[in-house]
Amino acid sequence: MTDRLDATTLVQRLTLLGIARLSEAERTPAHAGEITRVCAEEAAAVEGVIGTVSEADVSRALNELDAEGHVETPGAGDRSPVGKGRPTYKLAYTTTTLIEHFEGDDRLQPVVENVAEQVSEA
Repeated sequence: MTDRLDATTLVQRLTLLGIARLSEAERTPAHAGEITRVCAEEAAAVEGVIGTVSEADVSRALNELDAEGHVETPGAGDRSPVGKGRPTYKLAYTTTTLIEHFEGDDRLQPVVENVAEQVSEA
C-alpha cells in the first residue's frame, strides 16, 4: 500500500506528516481541527512552497487519504454527541514508514526532519 504514497499531493503529504507528529505525541486519533493546526505550524517551516493550509484543504486531504487507505477512522460508526459526529483519524502506517518514504521530497525536508526528531526522542 505504501507504493500509493508516491501519488499523494503536497497537502496530503503534509497532512500525513501532521498526523504522524500527533501520533508521536500520543494524540491520535485526532479530528480535522487538530490536524489542521499542526499542518499550519509545519507549513510555516516550508514557507514559499506551500503558503497557508486551511481546514478545508486538510479536510479534503483527509477524505482523499481515507478513501485511498492511507489513514483510518477508528470507531467511525460510533461517534459520541461530544464529538459532534466529527470523524477522527490515525495513520495506517508507522511514522518511520512515512519518514522513510517522504525523506526524498525536498519540499518537505524541514517537516520530515521535525517528525524524525520527535521519533528519535521517544
